[in-house]
Amino acid sequence: MDKTSSVEQVENIDIEGDGEEIRVTKSKVNVSGTVQLTAGTIVYIPTPTSDPRDPLNMPKWQKTMVLIAISLFSTIGLCIVSGFGGLLAFYIPGYASAGKTYADITSLMTYPTLTMGIGNLIGMPIAIAVGRRIVLLVATAIMLVGAILCAFATNFEWHLGARMLVGFVAGQSEALVPMITQEIFFLHERGTFLMVQQSIQTIATAILVLFASPIAGAITPEWWYGLGACLSGLSLVMAFIFVPETKYFRPRSSFQEDSSTEGLGKESDEHVSKSTHKVVTERPALDFVTYEARTWRSDLRLWIGSPEWRLGMKSLIQTFELLLFPNVLWAMALNGLTLGVNIAIGTTYGTILTSSYHWPEKSASYINCGQIITSLVALPVFGFGSDRLIAWFAKRRNGIHEPEIRLLPLIFPIIIGVFTAVLYGLGATNPASYHWFVYAWAVAAYYFTFVGANIVAITYLLDSYPQRASPLLIIICAFRGIISFGVSYGISPFIDRSGYDGAFGTFGGLTAALGLLGVPVFIWGKKIRERTGKFAVDEE
Repeated sequence: MDKTSSVEQVENIDIEGDGEEIRVTKSKVNVSGTVQLTAGTIVYIPTPTSDPRDPLNMPKWQKTMVLIAISLFSTIGLCIVSGFGGLLAFYIPGYASAGKTYADITSLMTYPTLTMGIGNLIGMPIAIAVGRRIVLLVATAIMLVGAILCAFATNFEWHLGARMLVGFVAGQSEALVPMITQEIFFLHERGTFLMVQQSIQTIATAILVLFASPIAGAITPEWWYGLGACLSGLSLVMAFIFVPETKYFRPRSSFQEDSSTEGLGKESDEHVSKSTHKVVTERPALDFVTYEARTWRSDLRLWIGSPEWRLGMKSLIQTFELLLFPNVLWAMALNGLTLGVNIAIGTTYGTILTSSYHWPEKSASYINCGQIITSLVALPVFGFGSDRLIAWFAKRRNGIHEPEIRLLPLIFPIIIGVFTAVLYGLGATNPASYHWFVYAWAVAAYYFTFVGANIVAITYLLDSYPQRASPLLIIICAFRGIISFGVSYGISPFIDRSGYDGAFGTFGGLTAALGLLGVPVFIWGKKIRERTGKFAVDEE
């Protein structure tokens, strides 16, 4: 164990000058993301405050309602975008008679994925500059309008444009939602509650997508969009009532960083060893004298303070700077690939089931039921399991947490993803030799791969560069959307040229290749953070 990361002593001090003594520990940290996570008990990161309006100090019931409200928003958006795979068969005859090719029609699935990524590039800087709450409310309102426009679409172009509009705001579910989630929980809880939110979202989305075909068959595809519009209205009401602003200023010291860490990678070990921090192991009591109390009126404010447009633009610039970090680039590429393959499966399974296995159009979406099981499996593996894993390793390393430990659970989804992609391609090429369960497995199993890559990437990068949470989420969600669009957009001509086995065999190979690249990231990740950390710290 590196001696510069050891615990020095425990003492009681007055953190905020309010007379409240808090148990703290002096620790030494010399690399961005390497933090003191345990000191006899769990260390709170970021450092807790006595402010009742600090999002970390929200009561449990309110945090629960926030998770439910933002999960409902993301569920509706993702259901309208990705649930369309079960409805393609309803639209193919009409659009084909209008002269549209199968590749044109599948663009109703792929182009909204592209606009999801673009939406993050625009929405997230605004969320940083103005606030998370106002972006969520505006996005939900636009999603309501978009769903109505889809319901009343009279031609392909109108339908495509309306779906791209829904995709534009639904993209906020991929960056804004995890951003809000990680802002109301501490580091040692982050994996668990990000996965809880993902599980709520995934199970609810799977149920709605599961019944997309029968619902559309019973009430028409147009009214399926109408149902989405009604749920969007409910989401807007819930977001307005239950989701307060979570933007809150925290100094570098709250992430166990201080001015002496700015020379990382250049200073000697002797100098770095002098970097010390006080870390809190007990939360202070709320101070209603120094700070204002949290009230319904304060929570209903559309934003807090004046917009910081320079900060929003700075975060966008930092997004492109962070793309130069090898570990960030790898995480984004893996995330984008797995999302793209997941969309490619979602775009093609309906046609295979209805043409090769003679499933009725209204039953095709039943194949998605396995995603519910995926969520129930993913929660203990990537949620509770990840948080328990980092705590266990920290205890064995004198309390020090290294973000690379978050990468260990990725082994399982990578292996499953490679096997599943290849199996799906073989089954689609020779349907007479394979049971329809191949597709039920593929839809659920590769979704497990995507969920694993997503949660692991988010938690690993947020742990590695805590001061760059916003631009990191833009990278993971915006650029992965663009990559996934590239992967899934050419799926139809790719299949025509190479067959299902060739196309999905390639996807399996790429999954394996990017998974293996995670090995050097795990081994040399700390060295990478040591070299790049000095570029991911702001002056205070």
